[in-house]
Amino acid sequence: MASDGRQWSGKTGGGDFGQRFLLRFFKSVPVVVLYPVLYLTVPFYAVANAKEFKCIYQYFREIHRFSKWKSFWKTWQNHLIFGQIVLDRFAVLAGNSSQFHVTMDDDKPFLHLFEQPGGFVIAGAHVGNFELIGHLFKQTKKPINIIVFGGENANLQQKRRDSFGANNVKMIPVSKDLSHVFAVKTAIDNGEVVAIAFDRVFGSDKTLEMSFMHRKANFPLGPFLLAAQANCPVVCLTSVKIRRTTYRGFAQVISAEEGNLRSRSQQIAEQYVAFLEKILRFRPEQWFNFYDFWEINR
Repeated sequence: MASDGRQWSGKTGGGDFGQRFLLRFFKSVPVVVLYPVLYLTVPFYAVANAKEFKCIYQYFREIHRFSKWKSFWKTWQNHLIFGQIVLDRFAVLAGNSSQFHVTMDDDKPFLHLFEQPGGFVIAGAHVGNFELIGHLFKQTKKPINIIVFGGENANLQQKRRDSFGANNVKMIPVSKDLSHVFAVKTAIDNGEVVAIAFDRVFGSDKTLEMSFMHRKANFPLGPFLLAAQANCPVVCLTSVKIRRTTYRGFAQVISAEEGNLRSRSQQIAEQYVAFLEKILRFRPEQWFNFYDFWEINR
């Protein structure tokens, strides 16, 4: 969730006790058993986090132009689905992943990249459940390095590391000294895959203004510059929740034509934004940037 301005703490809520309980509980219990509990907890969460609730409400009201009532209902739905996705992640971390099913749309160009010698970048977003694919996607061709925010408790971090490790996925924590930037470059140079959320600040506060859903919005420049500098394919990737434990994945390979670094960054950004717009028109309620992304109130 957003905390100050456009920054995000990167921490999963619930406290150490709550997280340990969920990890043990979901080892043998289907995740849907706890879905009804969200109908009781979401109202309390909405009151306690009124600022975030308002930001999502305005996203539906101003960006999608829904009526007041529909915007309120979609905001409620958004919070419920987000809660379900958080529970889904704990279920996967608990080792109970067989209950989830992900169907991919036209993933052949994406899978073909694993057969090529060079590295590439996966451009994720806080739309749907991007992380789920990292936990469930099994391949042995190339190591996948996922950029993650630190700050989680040690037990949860270890669970993520174990789950990812079983699928040839490694974590690169974001660090204040920007050492993760060099780790990313090394991974790509070694022909590996790097997965980054392109809609959150990564290494620099510099931004790129884009037309997004017919409104101006600032995206972090860092990931686009990194992809342009690497001069490698970029895959826009995420999955959205369809119902209960069924997800639909989307993968689209994009690239930049000839030009200077800034021009190639812009080209990648335009294709990435178009991908996000397609997903949000399909499932508008699965936008999980809980802050004033379009700076509607500024």
